[in-house]
Amino acid sequence: MINYEENQNLVQRVKNSEQVISMIMGVLVVLAIGGLAYRYFQGKGLPSMPKKNQEQEQQQDDTDQEEKETELPATHSVNQGESLWDIAEQYYLSGYNWVDIAEENNLSSPDLLAVGQELNIPDVEKKEMTVTQLPDTGVAEDMKIEGGTYTVKEGDSLSKIALRAYGDMFEWPKIWGANRESIDNPNVIEPGMELEIPRD
Repeated sequence: MINYEENQNLVQRVKNSEQVISMIMGVLVVLAIGGLAYRYFQGKGLPSMPKKNQEQEQQQDDTDQEEKETELPATHSVNQGESLWDIAEQYYLSGYNWVDIAEENNLSSPDLLAVGQELNIPDVEKKEMTVTQLPDTGVAEDMKIEGGTYTVKEGDSLSKIALRAYGDMFEWPKIWGANRESIDNPNVIEPGMELEIPRD
């Protein structure tokens, strides 16, 4: 038979055990909540690195992207609204290389590109504008376009305007690129339209 004193000792031991278990459970709960809070603030609330390091990483990403874009030869998938001029600027930093892309891909209508069309981008030198040394184009002096703007006349096309402005009819994408807001289709320009003629 258990006497009163032994009974009290047993009750005291059970209480002590409950206190220890409660303390351990409390520590575990605090650790779990702390871990969740740390993950939340690291992922969403607070930046995971100093601002300076983020800027350096962004600059490195930009440099890597630029190097990636200039690795030639390459393949390019045409995006909505892109022209050969735009694509050439992306890969060569010069729109004048659009003729190289057109030749490489045997494009009979360089101004008509389909979204998703795969183009081979050849490894060629960057082309520069040489307007100051125009060849004899057969364009009469009074027909040449000298200024920075031009008003479209009946029968004009972008290639005709490029021939008169630059001495090269294949430079029409440069004019189109400078006037994309007013020209949706480079094959359709209306008399009276005021076009910007880039000179740089």
